[in-house]
Amino acid sequence: MLPGQRVPGEQPPLAVSTCRRKDGVLILTAVGEIDAATVGRFRTELSGACVKGKHVILDLSGVGFLSCAGLQALEEANAASPRFSVIVKTPLVSRILDVSGVGADLDVRWDVEDVSIY
Repeated sequence: MLPGQRVPGEQPPLAVSTCRRKDGVLILTAVGEIDAATVGRFRTELSGACVKGKHVILDLSGVGFLSCAGLQALEEANAASPRFSVIVKTPLVSRILDVSGVGADLDVRWDVEDVSIY
């Protein structure tokens, strides 16, 4: 198997989806790993969401790993979006945000319903 190829039937390393709630909040959901191999796509999706939405919620509940490049993408999105919130439920991602110090500058929440739209 060549580098970068996946085993047939194996899930892609990162899936990203977007939806807009009735109140206009844009929710971007990432599932998988955000690392050097996937950060380009993640950054593209995230920056696109920040341009489209006045309030963006990034749901990282399904993310199992977040690299330094992913942390930088979060910092960029936080600076670009007027309102930016991050949903974190996994202990590893929570710890990465804490240890790196990036989490201190983000609106980190446990659940989408915890995010106030005002």
